[in-house]
Amino acid sequence: MASKSSRSFIFIFSHIICIVCLTGCNGFKPIPTPTSTYTPTKTLIPTSTYTVTPEPSRTATLIPLPTSSMNDKSSISLAKECRNVMDGLYKLKKDLGLPDHLTGENPTREDTDFDPNQYFQILSHLSLTPGYVLDYIYFGDELGGKPLLYARKTNAKPFLTYDDLLKSYGEELSGERSYSQLNHAFDYLEKIQIDKSLESYYQFIVLASLGDQFYLFWHGLYNDVKIMCDSSDLKLIYEDMKDFEIELPIDIANEMERIDFNPVVAEDKVTVSVRFVTFTKWGGFFENVYILDKEKMPLELVDVQWHPIIEYDCGIAF
Repeated sequence: MASKSSRSFIFIFSHIICIVCLTGCNGFKPIPTPTSTYTPTKTLIPTSTYTVTPEPSRTATLIPLPTSSMNDKSSISLAKECRNVMDGLYKLKKDLGLPDHLTGENPTREDTDFDPNQYFQILSHLSLTPGYVLDYIYFGDELGGKPLLYARKTNAKPFLTYDDLLKSYGEELSGERSYSQLNHAFDYLEKIQIDKSLESYYQFIVLASLGDQFYLFWHGLYNDVKIMCDSSDLKLIYEDMKDFEIELPIDIANEMERIDFNPVVAEDKVTVSVRFVTFTKWGGFFENVYILDKEKMPLELVDVQWHPIIEYDCGIAF
């Protein structure tokens, strides 16, 4: 079971991810000033059809520069680290596709499916607690599907379904869906160890943010957050938009060139602050600042600052 400090981290982080990843089309409300928040203000309610609105309902809103809230700190750039990590994750997952056996009823993982332990080849400052491996179950319903990562003892039998995992906690299904947050989705973070280098704090947040972005199906695709390293990553946004047969409005395309994408890390005696910019089609560009207590293990999240830079809604509803 998770310790008190790790439960606190998991609770806060899962609520932040709910906001960032699962807001959905028309679920984002304009925020005129930077805010710090822990709980979602609106839950995604999907429609039963796929529709495309030719012109997005949101217009570009740029937060006054400077866009980095860590300009006044003795921060260290993570640009090279970010590029190595993001390129590595992209190459690892770009050809995965979606196995047919995960799109039917009662989907279960097969031995030939993606192995999330490959993450540690890229996230080299992270490791699992000895005696554990990273595993996942696949959650599917009539609206889509997605994986849920969990840490499993090496000699323990894998869970086959989400129901099996819940039973291990003495719980039952309680309305979870492929477009919403699954219970225990971040419990595995308790078993992730860092080497306490500045890069390791960044890699930890990357794993927690993007670790379950594979084998996403239909409504699971609302989890589309991208971590940006520099302006060259804008091409990935254009490619994603092309896949959905939409284009960014010209005003947004022009404004996003002004964003300070530089990811940075700063530390003091007791905390480490990690700052980077993300993009989602259902929200736009955001500055993310995670402040972690470096004296506590498992890692404890002290604060999260979530600052809108350019607001955007793609106009797509699944």
